[in-house]
Amino acid sequence: MIKNNNQQISSSITELTLDSVDPEILVQVFDRIALATFVLDKNHVVVHWNSAMEALSGLDRSEMIGTKEQWRPFYASARPCLADLILEGGHDADVEHYYTNKYMKSELIPEAYEAEDFFPDCGENGEWLHFTAANIKNSKGEIIGAIETLMNISARKKAEFELMERERIYKELSITDSLTGLHNSRHFYTQLEKALETSRRYNHKFTICFFDLDDFKKLNDSHGHLMGDKVLETFGALVRSSLRTLDTGYRYGGEEFAILLPSTDYEGAFIVAERVRESLSNYQFRLKDDEVLKSTVSIGVTEYRSGDSVESIMSRADEALYKAKNQGKNRVVSV
Repeated sequence: MIKNNNQQISSSITELTLDSVDPEILVQVFDRIALATFVLDKNHVVVHWNSAMEALSGLDRSEMIGTKEQWRPFYASARPCLADLILEGGHDADVEHYYTNKYMKSELIPEAYEAEDFFPDCGENGEWLHFTAANIKNSKGEIIGAIETLMNISARKKAEFELMERERIYKELSITDSLTGLHNSRHFYTQLEKALETSRRYNHKFTICFFDLDDFKKLNDSHGHLMGDKVLETFGALVRSSLRTLDTGYRYGGEEFAILLPSTDYEGAFIVAERVRESLSNYQFRLKDDEVLKSTVSIGVTEYRSGDSVESIMSRADEALYKAKNQGKNRVVSV
């Protein structure tokens, strides 16, 4: 008896077409689908627009059924929905054109596509939707329509974006020196190795500058660690303001700093280093009773040479910095 009932149900489903079923029954069926759903006939005319679709779109079925305006909830002007593309053959090139890097073939439904996208014209502030479109065939295998279901995933997307932002912040904090706002020593060595690899592979110019604040221990002893921290913090800001977008600055020791300058030769690096040096030399730190404190920095510069390793290029930068100190400090020296 159960077998006969299943066969009868299967036979009914096989024979189901948009024209052969009582419209009132179809309305009830679609209205009991929790997902927003609309159905198009083979001429791209809306024939079903369920209650969930009304809630999502804000458009009553009386406005939509019999029209070709299924695009209205999603776009500012007429363009194909995914169901329209299915009716036109569901070619990958067409779907890719309208949903570039946003779609995939459905793993559950043959000849169907799934996609996710943000629709700025949907709802008050725009919505993220996940949608699936598939064709509807009659018993002869002829396409007589298409169905599209949509799910509002804005809450999930918001949570994903918030998670990504938190991860970005945590990652940034893990590679950033909290006092100066520059990258820390661990990140310095990682990025230096990458810069050297790029220079080796593509024969690009690359320059490194080492900085050491002059007489910093004496400054700490004379004016206290709070003033010392103020000098470090200010110097970090001066370095950041002196760099191009592709340049990076690091605090890799107590009062020791570095900048990596991709695609830059000695001349370009000297200009950057001198700009940093002058910025600090001209900066006035206010002490009690309106006294003024000034600080300076010595800088060593070296350019990538074929065969360089982390150790060899850092050794030359240290050598240049040592010469700057020995020649009177507050200067830039290159080797």
